[in-house]
Amino acid sequence: MQLPFDRSNLAQRALVAVVTIAALTAFSLVAAYWTWTWFAPRAEWRAQAGAGNSGGAAVGTLFGAAAKNNAAAPTGIAIRLLGIVAATAGRKGYAVMEVEPRQILAVHEGDDVAPGIRLAEIEPDHVTLERNGRQETLTWPEKSKPAEPAPVRTNR
Repeated sequence: MQLPFDRSNLAQRALVAVVTIAALTAFSLVAAYWTWTWFAPRAEWRAQAGAGNSGGAAVGTLFGAAAKNNAAAPTGIAIRLLGIVAATAGRKGYAVMEVEPRQILAVHEGDDVAPGIRLAEIEPDHVTLERNGRQETLTWPEKSKPAEPAPVRTNR
């Protein structure tokens, strides 16, 4: 008994097999991505160690009172400023920030960015965050300078 060997039928079967394998691979990658996104452990917010004096009022009177600085200190939290939208008549301004990797938020002035962190003020070049009664400044990320090209040397 001889089986019929048709080239067009064999090519069609090979093409269907390749497309099926590609579709299953794409489905597996999408399922793995969404499984990781939904069930991955969330990053925890950690409070930074405070720079307050542990000795209380005795240390302040022993060594003199420290001068209070009303300027906002730079923030030490992992929040990156991505954009600022100015306030318009009747509407609050807001800032676009990356709180965690791949978590981008648009926060209105006066609202909470994260638990215990409030967006206090929006300026054209920075925003001021308030955490535990202390103001911290979040500025635009510094752009790295492009490397200078190496001088061209000619052989003589």
